[in-house]
This record gives sequence, C-alpha cells and structure tokens, in this order.
Amino acid sequence: MSDKNKQPTFYIHDYETFGQRPALDRPAQFAGVRTDLDFNIIEEPLVVYCAPADDYLPQPEAVMITGITPQHALANGVNEAEFARQIHQAFNVPGTCILGYNNIRFDDEVSRNIFYRNFL
Repeated sequence: MSDKNKQPTFYIHDYETFGQRPALDRPAQFAGVRTDLDFNIIEEPLVVYCAPADDYLPQPEAVMITGITPQHALANGVNEAEFARQIHQAFNVPGTCILGYNNIRFDDEVSRNIFYRNFL
C-alpha cells in the first residue's frame, strides 16, 4: 500500500520518566498504540524502556510513583538513541495524529528534548 492510500490513524502514547522536568530528566518508559479513527487498535502496542545514562541520578519520588527502578530500565531497556529512534519511527507514519493526556505540557516536551539530544 502506498503512503498516499494510507488511512489516517491516531497514535496514543505516554511516557514514564525519572523526574518532572522534561528538559533535564530522562525517560524511563514509553508506551504507545496505533488506532483507526474509531479507536480500534490496528497494530501491536509499542512498549520500550530507556536505560538510564551512567551520569544521571533519577528522582527517588519518580521511581516510587512509576514503580520503574533504574535497575529494571537498565536490564530491560535500550540506550536513549535507540529509544528515541523507535518513538520517532512510530510518530512519523504518514497520516498519524498523536494523542495523549497532558501531552502539550509534558509528553511533547519529553519527545522534543529526546529527539533534540539524539539528532532526530
């Protein structure tokens, strides 16, 4: 199927992070799912963990709230460049409208900062 024949979709996503500041704190997990315009899931959800950098200390409160420890993210995650690449690929499917809760204030800022840090 060519891109021009591709139907519009919604991509609903959420981040869990190791802090509250999108520009300074790092992502711990991303989860997203693509739906059609009637909100029927049309592909497998994407769930990916981001391994924390060696020079970054997560906020303890964030770990307690999300339940994602740095050890879990390190054992199950990919580096931030690969993490950002997978998200960028999911977002850039033609006809995609990206949705989420509190996106403008937080999640979009997390995306913007990880894409900037990783040259995407």
